[in-house]
Parts: sequence; structure tokens; C-alpha cells
Amino acid sequence: MMSKDIQQVVVSLVKDLAPRNRDIISRRFGLKNGKKETLESIGQGYGITRERVRQIEEFALKQLSKSVFTNSGVANYVNWARDLIDSKGGVVKEKNLFKSFSGQEADTSANASLLFVLSVDGSLARSPENDEFNAFWSSNSEKLNSFKNTMALLTKALEKNSGVVPAGDLPSFAKNNSIDNLDTCLSVSKTISKNIFDEVGLVSWPEVKPRGVKDKAYLVLKKAKSPKHFGDIAKLINEVSFSNKKANVQTVHNELIKDGRFVLVGRGMYALSEWGYSSGTVKDVLVNILKKSQKPLAKASLVAKVMDARMVKENTILLNLQDSKTFSKKEDGTYTLRKA
Repeated sequence: MMSKDIQQVVVSLVKDLAPRNRDIISRRFGLKNGKKETLESIGQGYGITRERVRQIEEFALKQLSKSVFTNSGVANYVNWARDLIDSKGGVVKEKNLFKSFSGQEADTSANASLLFVLSVDGSLARSPENDEFNAFWSSNSEKLNSFKNTMALLTKALEKNSGVVPAGDLPSFAKNNSIDNLDTCLSVSKTISKNIFDEVGLVSWPEVKPRGVKDKAYLVLKKAKSPKHFGDIAKLINEVSFSNKKANVQTVHNELIKDGRFVLVGRGMYALSEWGYSSGTVKDVLVNILKKSQKPLAKASLVAKVMDARMVKENTILLNLQDSKTFSKKEDGTYTLRKA
């Protein structure tokens, strides 16, 4: 499909329009340079209201739609676009359509001409850009609406799940919803995306779109599934290459110590609070363990429990147990909290 030839098709389409109508259509679609003009800016040039410009545009497009079916050049481009859309599962992002057509995603005159030809023909369905979707094309209105419903149901399912889903598991996760081409779905959606670990979730989640060092640290630490030194966390962030900006080791430490998602469990060692770790010193951990216990605990049992919650040496735990103002050692060698 030769993008340069489409200019001739456009000329043949608009040649019978009144000069002003032809100019308005050209400027509204950006047929000369790819840059679309607003109703207001065109109206100012002609000394008419934006509503009048809209009416002229609508009238001209209706006039063109009556002659489009006799134009073989239009049919060629429409058929090409339909074949491409069908090859992508019935939906394609507009910028991807442009890139396949002209080699560029940008608003060029060739891409503007394709948009114009497809719009005048009207047999393919287009959804303009909004808060939920990038502009995209579908093989027909039924497929377009089905895609939107599928994405809405998938969004609700992800919200209910409250966590990312491996991309490979998404078809079964979506149950009866049709996910024909995941990459296409994600390229069109503005609310659902895939992270660097090939997991799908909502764009608002830090696991999907980390927005700073803390979010990046959370993502790599969750993937590691075990506590890491802040220096190793910085290394993991840089290995993953979220961006060209390198994570500074000291910055990672400074950020994590202020974030409730992370717990300092040893000398420079961080874990995620969602793993069951709670903040506090070794003494705080000992106090919590004894508070939860229904009976005094032996030294070995206390040491083991603290070691599950903190990455410290045994001597550090034993030194804390010597605090007689907080802990009481019974005759049988077990420990309990000293009563106030």
C-alpha cells in the first residue's frame, strides 16, 4: 500500500466540493500538513461561528459519502485497513494503523489523508481518544462495542483481584471475555497496562507504573520475594532499567525508611510489610511476641521467633532480653513481660 498515492485519491474525492467547503475539510483533517485545525480557528479566518463551520463540515462529509462507493481508490485503502485490523483481532490503535501505513505514528499529511478516506467511507468503526482509550479502529461497530465491554469487565476483574496478573494467565483470568490480542488491547487502553515483569494490572497501581524510587523498590523487592539490603535493591532497580536515570544507593535507603510498605529487618536490610513484618526495634518485636503469647516463652523459642521477624544475630536478641525493666526471667528460665 503506497501512502504517497493516497493524495491523488483525496484530490479526486474533494474536487467537486465548493472551494470554501473543500478548504474547511482540508484544514479540519490536516490534509496538507497533518495538522488539524479547530472549528474556532477556521471560523475566525472566514468570519463565521464555529457552529457554522461544523455545519459546513457535516454537509461536505455527507456529500462525499454519496460518491465514495464509486471511487476504486478509496476501496483499495479501506480494504487494506480492514485486512490489517482483522489481523490484529478486529481492533487496532490508530497510531499503529498509521505506522503500518506510512511508517510514522505522527500526524503527517499521508496519515491525515488515510483518516479522511476511512472516515468518509464509514464502513470501519472509529473510537476517538478519551480518558479510557487511545483512538482506535475496529472492523465494525459491534466489534468496537464488544471490545469496550471486554475492557470494562477486565478492569473490574483486576480491581476486584487487587493485584497484577501474569500476562499468560489473562485469558483464563478474563473467563468468557475475549482477549484476542493482548498487546493490541494494552496499546489501546489507558487504564490497563503491563509492567516490566510481563504482569498486567491497572495503570494507577505502582506495581504497573512505578512513579518513583519507592515504587520501583517495591516492585523489585516483591519480585525478589525475600528481604534485601538497600544497596542490592538499588542494584536491582538499575538492572531492570525502568528508565535511563540510575537509582542512587543512599536515596533508596532514605526513601524506604520513610515508607510504610517497607520494614527495616536488619542492618540495612528491608522487607515488605505485606509479608507479615512489622516495624520496630528488636525489643519491640520481643514485646509483641510475649504480648501475643498465652504463656511465658523459653529463650530458644523467643530467639527463633525474633529471627523470623528480624535478620539479626542471636546475641543482639539476648542482650535485649537482659532489659529487666521490660522482661522478667522466671525460675524455669522462661521469659515474660514485667508487670507495670
